Amino acid sequence: MNLTDEEILDFVRENLTLDKDENGIYKLKDVLCRVDGNVKGTVFGNVYGNVVGDVKGTVLGDVYGDVKGTVEGDVKGTVLGTVEGTVLGKVSAGKL
Repeated sequence: MNLTDEEILDFVRENLTLDKDENGIYKLKDVLCRVDGNVKGTVFGNVYGNVVGDVKGTVLGDVYGDVKGTVEGDVKGTVLGTVEGTVLGKVSAGKL
């Protein structure tokens, strides 16, 4: 199914908060919808929901849900759920 430009703009307005840094680089500030794919970059914030897959990097915030995979990095916050895989790093709550 092909989306129209209007449908794409409506989706962005309703589900994404964008920002631009001092160098003119766009950043996602908030994602208010389900992500049915991969996030290839750093998340500087909290995850409010489950991660159904592996985390391969550092989480600089809290995870308010379960991780149904392996964490291959550090969590510099709190995991308020179950990790069903292995944590191959440190969890250091409150030390952002």
